[in-house]
Parts: sequence; C-alpha cells; structure tokens
Amino acid sequence: MEQEILKVLAVADPAVNGYLDKKLGILDGYKENVEFQIVPWSEYYDKMMESLTGSGDYDIIMVAGHLWLSDFVKKGYLAELELEEEDILPAIVREMSYQDKAYLSPSFCDGHMIVYRKSLINKVLGKELEPVITPQEYLDTAKALAAVYGRKAVAMKADSSEIFTDALPFLRMYGGDAYDSEGNPICGDEKAIRGLQSYCECKSYALAGTEHFANEEIADAIRKKKAVMAVTWSGQLGAVWENGCLEPEDLGFSTFSTAWNVTWSFAICSESRKREAASDFLRYLRSSVIDCKTGRLSGAPVRESSYQKGNAPWFPVQKMMIESAGPLPHINRSGDKNAILYQKIYQAFTGELSAREAMESAEREIADIT
Repeated sequence: MEQEILKVLAVADPAVNGYLDKKLGILDGYKENVEFQIVPWSEYYDKMMESLTGSGDYDIIMVAGHLWLSDFVKKGYLAELELEEEDILPAIVREMSYQDKAYLSPSFCDGHMIVYRKSLINKVLGKELEPVITPQEYLDTAKALAAVYGRKAVAMKADSSEIFTDALPFLRMYGGDAYDSEGNPICGDEKAIRGLQSYCECKSYALAGTEHFANEEIADAIRKKKAVMAVTWSGQLGAVWENGCLEPEDLGFSTFSTAWNVTWSFAICSESRKREAASDFLRYLRSSVIDCKTGRLSGAPVRESSYQKGNAPWFPVQKMMIESAGPLPHINRSGDKNAILYQKIYQAFTGELSAREAMESAEREIADIT
C-alpha cells in the first residue's frame, strides 16, 4: 500500500530551504514521506488563505507566529498540538499559544537586526554601535555616515511587501505604535506620525531604489559593502554571512530598543486527515538536533541549546532581541488591517502622501474593518 504524503505549505526562507537541503539530509532522517511547497513571502499570505478557505489540501502550513495566531484559531483553521517546551526560549514558547492552548510549533525567528560595517562606522563615530540602540540613534548615525559616504549610508527594506514591519520600530520611537494593547488602531496618533516622518527621513541617506528592496537586495547590499548599515530580519543572517560576503569579520550587529520579532512556525490544519502524522513530523522538526542544523543556515534558531552551541557573532544580540522585542497584540482580521498599513506607509515613503495623511487615513480605514 502506497504511503500517504504529508503536504506542507511554507514560506521561502533560509531555514525552510534547510529542511530540503540534501547535504543536511533532514527529510532523509524522517520515516514518512513529506512534500514541501515553498512560496515567496510576497505571494505567501494569499496562497495560504486560499488553502485555509477551502481550495488547498495541505496538512501543515507556516504561520507568522502571534501575527496571525488568534485570528486563525477563532476561525477554526488550526488544530491544537502538544508542545514540549524543553529548552525553547520562553518568549517563543509564549508566542506558540493562544488562551493557554498550543497551536504552533516554532521554526525560526524573524526580528529586527541591524548589520553594519564596523570599520566604516568607527571612522565616522570613533566607536561601534551598542548592542541595543534607539531608532533616533540609528537616524543620527545615518546622518553622520551620509556626510562622509553619501547615499551609501544605509539600505532600507522598504519594498511594498516589507515596509510596515520595517517601519514599525520607528512608529514606536516616540512612544506610539500601530495598535494599542486591545488591537485598536492608533497609527493616526501624533507620536506614530512623527515616527513615520523619521522613517521617511532615512530615505535621504539610503541607496537609490531602496523602495524596491526586499530580503535579497538587503543581503546583497550587506555582502558587497554597498551600504554601511542596514536593518534586516534575523532569519536572513545566516545566508547573509555565508553567501559570498566580503569581509564578514567586519560585520557588527545591533538591534532596536523598539524591535519587533515574530516566530515563523508550523501549524496543523484543522481539516487535515493526517493530524497524528503531522504532529509527529513537527516534533521531529523542532528537535534540538534539527534546530541546530537549520539554525546555522537561517541564523535564527529557537532553542537555548542552539545558541549555546553555536558561534555565530550575532547570537548574543539576537537573543537579547528575542527576549525584549515587543509583539503586536492579537488582532482580528490582522491580514486585512495590516495590508492597509503596508499600502499607506509605502505611499508616504514614496511621496504620494504625507506621513500625516497616510497614518490618519490608515487609522480610519482599519477602524472600519470589524
């Protein structure tokens, strides 16, 4: 009798690619047949929602942690699972549950990490960046660098598919945010507007075309020394460091005092007929051995032991970021609401709207979604 295949929908990322890496042999070490479909981030949400609302037959999907969890649980999309906490970082364990029930199995972390060229920063500032800096310190550094290096100072991940989360530390820099603790939009507040104005100011010091930069463009800017510093996701650092990076020993790492982190995780679809097999597979993927292997590729493992055994130079800062990052609240219809923020912030960044027009409009439109 032919063995049934577990079908997994996953987002394109170094950690996910690691699961299929023939050299690592992760799937070879598992007893069942598993089929991954990997989709780029810019297309992932729509593909996932198509599947969850009836047109897909996946057993497991990747979920952007707390960002989508409550919404998907309330809609009955996800099945409960057993999560053995072991040495998974406590902040990540908390993110895997909603109302004291676990629904997610962690894969890798994507939080705000600042990468910079130590030698070039030293020439201008006379020192390296602190492990944690404020967005204002980042902006001041960008100004100082631009005075010496021109528009090679920074690269910004400001593509329309990335810009809301890229701007989020700046929306928070004066005490504002996108949402309050209850999930109500507060992006039209004066503090958030000022934060967006500061984010848009960074564009003056950024590489030309930065409004089209996503993961690959940022990685290229870091690897090839096209920019002195940039903000990227922690889940990209392994690939940035290894894939032809010029003078990797010159890279320094910092994070924001207002950073955000999400743990990309696996969830079992409630409609799956293979829940037991799916649960067994996820237990295997989050094991200490596999977390070490994929963590080396992505640079963003989820277990304490992986950080202790690993020697990546960004691990100390990254662990601080994971433990201190401020999540977004649980939000109903988060995908629809955040889509408005992506659109409006991008319009402000490209000059179509002022920061005030963008944020006030976003708050009104989000408030209308129930």
